[in-house]
Amino acid sequence: MRIATLFVACLASSVSYAFDLTPYTATYQFNLNGQLSGTATRVLTKQADHQYRYQFNASAMIANANELSDFKFDGQKVQSLHYENTKQVLFKTKKSTVDFDWLKNQASAQRNGEALQYALTEPSTLDPLNLEIQIRQDLSKKSTLKGKYSLGDAKGLNPLAFELEGAEKITTPYGEIDTIKVSRVHQSSDRKTQFWLAKSLNYLPVKVVQIDDGAIYTIELQSYQTTTETAASTAVVTPPHDPVADSLPLSSKSE
Repeated sequence: MRIATLFVACLASSVSYAFDLTPYTATYQFNLNGQLSGTATRVLTKQADHQYRYQFNASAMIANANELSDFKFDGQKVQSLHYENTKQVLFKTKKSTVDFDWLKNQASAQRNGEALQYALTEPSTLDPLNLEIQIRQDLSKKSTLKGKYSLGDAKGLNPLAFELEGAEKITTPYGEIDTIKVSRVHQSSDRKTQFWLAKSLNYLPVKVVQIDDGAIYTIELQSYQTTTETAASTAVVTPPHDPVADSLPLSSKSE
């Protein structure tokens, strides 16, 4: 059994909004084929001036998936530095890594013990995780998507395209949220990836549905916390219009 890895993208409205790369933790409920369920987290931390780490972790009884991206962000563009992807099903583990050397314009990858090097011919090449950050920035400034995004992973370079599908109000464990729906353009009709991005949460993905080789993988936002850059404490953002959460005592509310 396989857990699909997220290639998350975000969207924008017709109004330009300032993009604030504030560290945060978002927790999700995920489900695979209506049978396997578990939790997933996306955590953004600031490591140093203009340098960040983004992590995605999903776990269930028999499997888990982990991604990590180290990158620089100057307020306009993301520059990939290092990427890791690890998947474990029962006792079998698969791992891949990519290091981006921008002085040599070269990527060095490892995939299940096999090495690969390729030229970084596109200066805006992103990894599968920080792609989300760059798209959110682009849309906040330009209210549109680029025609193609250059993705660099352990298999090499690959261009990706996305389509805006309009506004939609959805209900998640976090509450009822106004979103923009985005779809990734796939070459195969057997694959489908759709994202719902929350305008009120700086276009954070609040729902993702991915269909791959007949498997249907869904995640929905459960809680969200922003983290101050000057302290380890976090500020919890209360879910909007969530009748279940509103009925609980504050100590019971929490990605």
